[in-house]
Amino acid sequence: MPCATDKLFDPIELSEKTESIVIKGNKRKYLRFGTTPDYGTGIATGYAMGCNLRCVFCWANETRDNLDLVKGFYSPAEVFEKLSEIIDRNPRIDKMRLSNGEPTIGREHLLELLDMVEGSVIKMFVVETNGILLGNDESYIKDLLKFKKVSIRISIKAGTPEEYSRKTGAIPESFMLPFQAIRRLHEYKANYGVSAMSLDPRFMDPLERISLITRLGEIDPSIVLKMQEEVTYLLPVSQRLLKRIGWETNYENLPFFLRGLKKYLQITYNPISTLSQRRISIKQTLRNFKHLRHGI
Repeated sequence: MPCATDKLFDPIELSEKTESIVIKGNKRKYLRFGTTPDYGTGIATGYAMGCNLRCVFCWANETRDNLDLVKGFYSPAEVFEKLSEIIDRNPRIDKMRLSNGEPTIGREHLLELLDMVEGSVIKMFVVETNGILLGNDESYIKDLLKFKKVSIRISIKAGTPEEYSRKTGAIPESFMLPFQAIRRLHEYKANYGVSAMSLDPRFMDPLERISLITRLGEIDPSIVLKMQEEVTYLLPVSQRLLKRIGWETNYENLPFFLRGLKKYLQITYNPISTLSQRRISIKQTLRNFKHLRHGI
């Protein structure tokens, strides 16, 4: 079966190797700075370079795998200034984050940046992470929790060790690290959330999805109901990566685009989070009435 890489790697070792390229002192490489419409009113985003996984559906894989393409290093103060300028031009935006790469690579850089956010008028800084380094080092979590404005969002890539390795290229022994990070964040009553690439049947079959939900439920069932399940948007760069490694998605056979309406239709599972919503199904109600009438 196709795999993200020809040879599995240790993501902790890859973190160290990546850090040696994208970090210089307290400075880090960034691709650019901009905004996205996420988190309600939008968020100012620094597109950081470098990651410790090689996910098959990554939309930033070209810069992820070619770190030398970008030469510019930015200090935490320069990053904060860039993101603040974006917010000054967009009064509705009051949040910041790092995206594109793994933000926990370059610990000193991130903590210095968060210290500046803490003393500012910015309401929130979102640390979107795969959880590898946080699960590997509890002290890193404790450092992040010193900042009241930090919200940590752990992104789960797979539901079993085998699929984790196939999708990310990382050794299966590292599969539990994100779950360990979630467990610790939950125990510390941190401001955190969990997202998962679990809503897309092209990348997660039902059994794997059940395994993922079970693992999260073993930490606390409430995590499952709050989990944000995601669908993979296959940008051209992602499609090229999948084609190169031979990953079958049957993308061409799915009716994702309606011409003229300019809307995307998603073929997905029903989100687990809807279980917490009190909805009345007319179809199910009529079926129940039928059963009662016939004594079934």
